[in-house]
Amino acid sequence: MFTCRRLIVFAALALPVFACGTGGPPPNVPAEPPPPRIEPELGPGSTLVEPRAEQLVRQMSDRLAKVSALALEAEETYDEAPADTPRQQLTCVRRVAMRRPDRLVGDASGDARNGSFWYDGQTFTAIDHEQNVWASGTVPPTVDGALDWVFGQTGTTVPLGDFLYANVYDRLMSDVQRGVYLGVHEAAGVPCHHLSFEQATIDWQLWIDAGADPLPRKLVITYKTEDEVPQYSVTIRKWNLAATLPDALFHSTLPEGARRIAVPALAGAYGDEGRNR
Repeated sequence: MFTCRRLIVFAALALPVFACGTGGPPPNVPAEPPPPRIEPELGPGSTLVEPRAEQLVRQMSDRLAKVSALALEAEETYDEAPADTPRQQLTCVRRVAMRRPDRLVGDASGDARNGSFWYDGQTFTAIDHEQNVWASGTVPPTVDGALDWVFGQTGTTVPLGDFLYANVYDRLMSDVQRGVYLGVHEAAGVPCHHLSFEQATIDWQLWIDAGADPLPRKLVITYKTEDEVPQYSVTIRKWNLAATLPDALFHSTLPEGARRIAVPALAGAYGDEGRNR
């Protein structure tokens, strides 16, 4: 799903020690040096997450879980670093609408993507408009199940999709090793709580709206174990938490002449170019 990371460091407390009596330490005896700063080592399954950072992610997750229907518009940027050409940054605009528990629709258009998808509670259908090819399959009867099926079939992920799961907190925090609160900074034009987290293979930052609704506004991911350390960023520019979404919106609309292909062949048409979180 970067830049320099702030890690949580616990310094040993250097408490002054006073000798009994009145004279203090003997003359010409050098003072004992302060204990060294020690950064704790993380054992298997251990975490160092600041309570405020954890609490804000949980509040965001709880707020999204209460929404029965939503629509959003986001701008994604992501790095491509081919072996034979210089690094390039690509951009796309993604629009998504969801009605719980079993309706989802979206599209993406930009430098390297032009596709749409529909989920009607039983069937997931996606089309690559550039190639005029489409794929479809029978999926589980929940948004969570449908997303898991798509990501499993194509081998790709859409980090923005993490915010559509029923339990966003578990989705984001299950593999976190460290987390810090960085303060209030602007994202998507609004003041946001800025958080930073570390996992084994990625670092990621999250901006949560500091207003009445603790909604995610920006996500940045660093794939730190990949060559050239590429980045992915998404800024959610618009939220509608009271969207009216008729059934017809979630039924696929395919152009004449579109050719059907297997679902795995659509990898990259609407995902993050095969990267896995």
